[in-house]
Amino acid sequence: MSIVDLPPEILCQIFQSSADFSVVNALARTSRALHSIWLANSPAIFFAVAVRALPNFSNAKRLVTAQEEAHTAARPNFPAFSLSHHERFLFNARCASAACKHWDEICQVHNLDRARGDNPALRPSERARFKRSFYHLWTLSILSNTPSLRPQAFKFLDACDPVELAGLDEIATWADGYNENEFGDSGLNFKDATWNAAFQMVGQYCAWNKKEKSGHRRINVGGDEAPLGFWVFFDHTQHYLGQIRAHW
Repeated sequence: MSIVDLPPEILCQIFQSSADFSVVNALARTSRALHSIWLANSPAIFFAVAVRALPNFSNAKRLVTAQEEAHTAARPNFPAFSLSHHERFLFNARCASAACKHWDEICQVHNLDRARGDNPALRPSERARFKRSFYHLWTLSILSNTPSLRPQAFKFLDACDPVELAGLDEIATWADGYNENEFGDSGLNFKDATWNAAFQMVGQYCAWNKKEKSGHRRINVGGDEAPLGFWVFFDHTQHYLGQIRAHW
């Protein structure tokens, strides 16, 4: 008995139990029958796998929700989104990966290898931290550029803990001033006015010179540990996060 002879609901469950999307892709390319199962059940399969395969699924979901709310607010008479829910997830994930790749490259160029030895490339835990802040910043950019959602932007920042704010501050500084905005065909464009509004909001909210007056000290990590002064996402600098105050 071949796998394609199994009932469609069983085949769908096999897809949904995949460890990651590379397995889903391999199954879908195995035969026309399995490809048809993927096409017919792609949203359910996507979300079943995404919860396990995407470390930042909840952050990615919050971004998609904000994008869809902004789309509806801007076009109340045309609520249909150009991309399906899971297609938007995948598009955003490609952008996150493109940004993370550039971050990895720029950190290595600026001597991260001195602190990391023979393996300066970003580790999975560091990529997850970076992408989490990337999703946070993108969500903030959407909320801050939609008048009806702007109050949510301030609530979003108020709900961030000090470590999350440090990550936002760092990734906004990098995105605004330390990248050449070359992300291939991913569709990511930090020069878009949508992103600029988020950069400004983070800059104002994380005005460290004002916070220092009230006892909230910015942590400066220098030397080889922090290329260009960036350090929040690295494994070897996580011990510094304990110095960030637990309140604002």
